[in-house]
Amino acid sequence: MRVMLGLVENECLKILRRKRFRVVLIVLAALLCLVVFAQNRQQQNQRKDHPERDWRAQVEKRAGDLERQMNQRRIPDQWKRWMKYESGRLRYFLSKNINPNELTGPIFTRAFAGVGSVLLIPLLIAVFGADLVSSEFAEGTITLLLTRPVARWKVLLSKVLAMVLFTTLTLLAAFFLAWGISGVAFGWSGWEAPILTGFRLGGASPAGGLDLSGVRSVPLWLDTFAAWGLAWFSALAVGCITLLLSVVFRSAAAAMGTMMATLVGGTILSRVASDWDGAKWFFVTNLPLPDYYAGLPTPFEGMTLTFSALVLLAWALSALTAAFVLFTRRDVTA
Repeated sequence: MRVMLGLVENECLKILRRKRFRVVLIVLAALLCLVVFAQNRQQQNQRKDHPERDWRAQVEKRAGDLERQMNQRRIPDQWKRWMKYESGRLRYFLSKNINPNELTGPIFTRAFAGVGSVLLIPLLIAVFGADLVSSEFAEGTITLLLTRPVARWKVLLSKVLAMVLFTTLTLLAAFFLAWGISGVAFGWSGWEAPILTGFRLGGASPAGGLDLSGVRSVPLWLDTFAAWGLAWFSALAVGCITLLLSVVFRSAAAAMGTMMATLVGGTILSRVASDWDGAKWFFVTNLPLPDYYAGLPTPFEGMTLTFSALVLLAWALSALTAAFVLFTRRDVTA
């Protein structure tokens, strides 16, 4: 145990020395400041342009616009399904006299879990995860590392544990930065406010109605905890796959570039190839677990929160298995 703790400490010091984790935090804070500023500016413009319009009129107009757009032929079925979901959700909020556009720091923090898990957080995880092993080649320490009187699987396990630790720290930093920065503009209180969740689209086709049987009211803090927990799970899956690429490639740039291209390409694939059911088995398609938990329409028929979580788990375990096999058998003289 003492040896393992020493190995993990050494890996953590390496990550901090390379300064990439600090770059991740700076990028995250800068993007959050930009998003909060844009949303705050948008709210101010809406109040300025329509000072007399109440929230019900705005929501009614939004729902009506979505329903009219659904009738256009050029819109893909995937977008029509989302429009059907959103218009039904908005009208349900109207029937309960709840403003769905109300924005507070806690609400923004909850929403960022879904938005960030699609692409931003995975990209940030790839930044510091891509050189966990490949950097040893760049620094010329791979021979010393693999010839130490410590089992190779323990060396790699220490890197896995360091990846888990810094992935967790990244998600915690994202949560507190989102809450802290958005709180300046929208207020920090409101965690006890009730939030409606559990909306589901009744069918795979755009004509399927909104299923309201599972709608329930839960405290915002509980819904936020669930969403960020799922975002953490998605980030860990990305970290495991990135670690495998770091073992395969001798260059951190190659590992990082491959992971980033995969994330961006996979995101585009789920948008433009909605007719190919095979894409639902790709790990990138299943990353937005907080969105699937919230009930947003999935890009492919048959996908559920449980399905996506199991697919990500399978990808993560397969990546870790392959990484351990390759790392323990690597020829340091090659």
